[in-house]
Amino acid sequence: MILKFNISDFNKTLIDKIIEIEKQSEYSHWTKQMFLDEYKNKFSVFKIIKKDNQIIGFIIYRIVFDEAEILDIVIDKNFRGIKAGKYILNFAIKDIKEKNCNVIFLEVHQNNIVAQNLYKNAGFKQYSLREKYYNNSSNALLMKLNF
Repeated sequence: MILKFNISDFNKTLIDKIIEIEKQSEYSHWTKQMFLDEYKNKFSVFKIIKKDNQIIGFIIYRIVFDEAEILDIVIDKNFRGIKAGKYILNFAIKDIKEKNCNVIFLEVHQNNIVAQNLYKNAGFKQYSLREKYYNNSSNALLMKLNF
């Protein structure tokens, strides 16, 4: 079975759906204002992923000169396990490469094993640890992908 996904640009009319998906994430807690601020940031790229014309997730990354950082990626809990996260991450990696970046950074919660595996399978390597980074004093793993 071939799954068909579609990637498109975020626009402000979709904010309520994005917040609904974000609330499903155990590890990410962006506010409406944070999303709107990133949408307006000239360095940020905000993409949504759809399946059968339904928004099922999103990714936000920032490109500054020859470096990029993945800020947030969340897939609707009802669509996890169908490779949508892999699809949108690979889309972002390709886009970032095409914009002549030579490294992508990200941070991931130490307990978010699913995300860690997604990133490792895409070639990201852990290079450091940020202790007590999250509100509940949990650590963040710092990862990067060099081109």
